[in-house]
Amino acid sequence: MQHVVVFVLMLGFLNSIHAQEPSDKIVGTWINEEKTNKIEIYKANDSYAGKIVWISAMDNNPGSQPKDKNNPKPELRNRDLLGIDIITGLKYSSGKWINGTLYTPKRGMYADCKVELLTNGQLKVSGSKSGFTKSQLWNRP
Repeated sequence: MQHVVVFVLMLGFLNSIHAQEPSDKIVGTWINEEKTNKIEIYKANDSYAGKIVWISAMDNNPGSQPKDKNNPKPELRNRDLLGIDIITGLKYSSGKWINGTLYTPKRGMYADCKVELLTNGQLKVSGSKSGFTKSQLWNRP
């Protein structure tokens, strides 16, 4: 019995060490600058991704399921936006998450993505395409 207690305590200790890794600091739920979507950032194998977990328009119109109507791929235009990954492939390097892809359903555009956790706790999400970069500041809800 004593060995079981020690084992459980060690597992808890190891989990707390893992949770404190700098690369995991972006994991969790964030709300975009317009406060229209909540995005859950999660670890996906050796990279990070983000999926839409809340859409404000659904609160105002219960039962509605906004679709990905602007997707450049016609076969995806009827899929629900809720639950889709809008960030994929982010890799942690020197305090930033880089080399990812950002999908913007509003415009149906894909862009290169990087993310930085600012000292004030905000998440700076930047998308770059064709030499232009646009950034947003996301907050924890």
